[in-house]
Amino acid sequence: MANLTPNKDVADFALPKGSVIQKLAYVLAFVGPASMICSTSMGPGTATSCIQAGAMFGYDLLWIIILSGIMCGFVAYIGAKATAVSGMTVYDFIEHKIGRVLSVLLFAVVLLTWNMVIYSQGSTMMQLSTIIFGESFGPVAFVVTIAIIAYLYVFASNNNVVKIASVMCFLMAAIFFINIFVVRPSFSSIASGIVPKIPGGAATVVAGIIGGSAPGTSALWYSYSVKNQKWDQPKTLSFIKWDQTIFAGMFTIFSLGIFLSGAAVLNPAGIEVSSALQAATALEPVAGSFATYIFIAGFWGAVFTTIGGMSTLSSYCMNSMFRISENRTDRKVRWFILISVAISLLGGLSGGSALSLLVNFMGALNVGGLVIIAILVFFTCRKSFAGDYANKWYTTVIGVLIVGFNVYSAWTFLSKFF
Repeated sequence: MANLTPNKDVADFALPKGSVIQKLAYVLAFVGPASMICSTSMGPGTATSCIQAGAMFGYDLLWIIILSGIMCGFVAYIGAKATAVSGMTVYDFIEHKIGRVLSVLLFAVVLLTWNMVIYSQGSTMMQLSTIIFGESFGPVAFVVTIAIIAYLYVFASNNNVVKIASVMCFLMAAIFFINIFVVRPSFSSIASGIVPKIPGGAATVVAGIIGGSAPGTSALWYSYSVKNQKWDQPKTLSFIKWDQTIFAGMFTIFSLGIFLSGAAVLNPAGIEVSSALQAATALEPVAGSFATYIFIAGFWGAVFTTIGGMSTLSSYCMNSMFRISENRTDRKVRWFILISVAISLLGGLSGGSALSLLVNFMGALNVGGLVIIAILVFFTCRKSFAGDYANKWYTTVIGVLIVGFNVYSAWTFLSKFF
């Protein structure tokens, strides 16, 4: 979720005439470079899904990587539009439309699946701690790390450690992109990968990609950011559109770097990626013997910020459900962060195949997310709700496509239990 602090009042945003460079410079004056770094940090679920997709299926899923990048910005934009037009967060908007009982049931499912992913993040952090500190000290380092996350996100006001972790993650993603120019995948392979197809056994990985990039829950989380930044008015939509265009563009670029590294390096070697060390070998063409250190450091930064960030968003939703405080940063609300952080601790101590667990649970995000995005697409298409801001026909088509992928991803996850 992009969480931006613009340098200028976005209500005054009006894209000037001129060259593409002039327009981009104008947009960046609002976004700010530090915010771009924070908003384009790759989550570990997305990174894992992308590299597994390339490692296991070569270039066959290239088309879904590109599509997921487009969809990730669109989902967040639809959530922002609902908030900007109604003045309510997505939670409050949906409760207003379907009633309190149904909305509480829906978002209880959202929180359940959300915390399943946080559980898997804890398992991943334990694996990374063991790699870094060894079998003897790894568990201790893991517990200390989780304690630091709890302190920073619940009690601290100046989170420089979080910023450093975000930069580590950003640099890893950037190096993956540079790696493309070293491995130089063939044009024919890329052209073949753009043709839509889902090879046998790819369902879980595809669900993980969609769960990491375009779950309906992204609309919910971005709506909280819109509300926090006081962008909850229609005149801010022109800026929000560019905000998400930049975010989705950089998200797609970095996703492609990770995916193509897996397809060009790991797939020919028959490495399907079940551990962080195996994933790190994809960076060897550009980083050589430093590949492991770069990947582990960046992946650690991604997991560190994601556990804290996802736990914070979980507390926002719980606050909406139980109406604890009108101020989402209130200490009473922040205490709920500890619930999700504790779940990550449990995930680490319970063991399991960390990366496989992470990819599987990413698909779970679409269980409640598909209902959220379906409701939002329906209402933002209606002039009776959105007026002049109602979706164009092509926006509706993309929305329906995203709902379909969310259904596919949710069914892939739920079918495991039937």
